[in-house]
Amino acid sequence: MELWIILVAIYGILKGLREPVKKKALERDSLLGVLFVYTFIGFLMVIPTARDVFNLSFEVFCLVFIKSFSVFLAWILAFLSVKKMPVSLYGVLDLSRVIFSTLLGVFFLKETISLNGFIGLAIVLVGIYFVNRKKETGESEFNRKYIFYTLVSCALNAVSGTLDKYIMGMNAISADNLQFWFMLLMSLMYLVYILIKREKVNFKSCIKNPYIYLLSIMLIVADKLLFIANADPNSKVTMMTLIKQSSVFVTIASGKLIYKEKHILYKSLCALLIFIGIVLALF
Repeated sequence: MELWIILVAIYGILKGLREPVKKKALERDSLLGVLFVYTFIGFLMVIPTARDVFNLSFEVFCLVFIKSFSVFLAWILAFLSVKKMPVSLYGVLDLSRVIFSTLLGVFFLKETISLNGFIGLAIVLVGIYFVNRKKETGESEFNRKYIFYTLVSCALNAVSGTLDKYIMGMNAISADNLQFWFMLLMSLMYLVYILIKREKVNFKSCIKNPYIYLLSIMLIVADKLLFIANADPNSKVTMMTLIKQSSVFVTIASGKLIYKEKHILYKSLCALLIFIGIVLALF
């Protein structure tokens, strides 16, 4: 097995485990406190690998700012949704970002989509529809608005991913420097938001929250693995996309093992249907 496949598989595992870790972190501290400390620790971790970070054009900086603001909003909605809904359900809904990424690729990057692609995306929509029909009977009740928040978060993450591809295609900034500016801007945005809202954040408690550190490490390590895999000339984008999306099964399993969530088989079947749709869309 090639190294890049192993790296992307590890990325998928880490991505799948992030959702229950987010929920654990939010059980101990406030939403904005977790987000700020999480991003700031991530920023500190990427400083050593950044080089000549101020050698950046105004155009690229504006694009990185838009990307950062998209994720700033996406993470608020995502963390709020993870806090309120079962992680296994969130994991399945998170697959919808494939639809938004495909649409943005077609309309803004002028990518083409085949008949198989349309059929595959239709299957993805069917899978998402069915997972939303199942009532979470016996689990903690949550307002259905968090499903909408999750979908908006996926759309915003798709905007970020599209900008990633566009920015890196310009060859005007390295992956390390993009990560540096992204984490710095995100940290500043959350800090400013906390100050504007006059949110009471117990920073002392956040600093002692081990799940926040675990989240930061998982984020930075996973991104590094993905960067290395992307740099491998033998790596295939379609295969990488499939391996990354398989993280949903890790999230579903962790929801069962950690939070004793119900309807796991039903959610797994919906996730499998969506996964089949993604396979068809890619091939």
